[in-house]
Parts: sequence; C-alpha cells; structure tokens
Amino acid sequence: MDDLQNTFNRVQDKLLAIVDLINTGHKGGVDYGTGDLLTPVEAHTIQAVGDNQGLNLTTLAETMNVTKATMSERVKKLSRQGLLRKSKALDNRKEILITLSDKGRLVQKGHEETHRKMFKFFTSHYGDQTQEQLELFNRAFNDYLRLARSIEGGGKRE
Repeated sequence: MDDLQNTFNRVQDKLLAIVDLINTGHKGGVDYGTGDLLTPVEAHTIQAVGDNQGLNLTTLAETMNVTKATMSERVKKLSRQGLLRKSKALDNRKEILITLSDKGRLVQKGHEETHRKMFKFFTSHYGDQTQEQLELFNRAFNDYLRLARSIEGGGKRE
C-alpha cells in the first residue's frame, strides 16, 4: 500500500472515530431540557423545523437530505412526543405544514446552546484561524460526502 493510500485510510479512520464519538455521546439520547431523550437526527430535525417554521414534509425531507418516508416517520414520532405540530395549509387541503410546539422550542434552544458551547471551544482552540479552518473543513467534508455518495450509488441517506 502506498503512502497516499495509507494517508487516505487514516483520514477515513478519523472520520469514523468522530462518528463513533458523537454516537457514544448521544447513546440513549440527550435531554435538551424537556425530559425527552433525543437522538442527533431528532434534535437536528427539530432544529430544521425551528429554523424554517411551516415547512411541508417534502421540503423538510429535502432540507435534511432524507427520503419523504423517513421524514414522515420521524415527524410522526416527534409529534407524538409533543415536540412538533402538524397542521393543514390554509390554501391547500392536502399539504401538511410542520411547526414547533412550545416544548419543541425548548429543545431547539437547548440544542442551540450545545452548539454554541462546541463553537466556543472550537474558536478558543483555533483563535484567529477559526474562519480559515471552518472553510477548510466545510470544503473537505462536502467533497468527501459528494464522492462517498457517488461511490455508494448517490441516494439519499435513510
């Protein structure tokens, strides 16, 4: 195996270690102040709804890059927990709009606070190089994700 292949393998190992760290930190779910234990995808779904109040299911699924069926199940579960509300659009009897409940807004605030703490730690580490590092990570992760999807068949994640 050549040096470039070894370096690529080490990068993949680091990405998997990051995913494992996140999954371990969220094992069993995280309580963002409501008593509900939420997975990362559930917390990010609530965040996406809060950032874009009144999305329909199709747009929310596209926003989060998952299938409509996957998002439908997620929204049902979060609605049963009282975190999301579904309502019919005024101008379209079939379209269902998704908004946060008061309880969902508490989760969004708790989730945002978690991200603020992570950002503060990141900026304290990188200091004046924070913007440059974030742009570098963003480009690299976007490219990696695009390439990985093309290898895996390009479908949406479930």
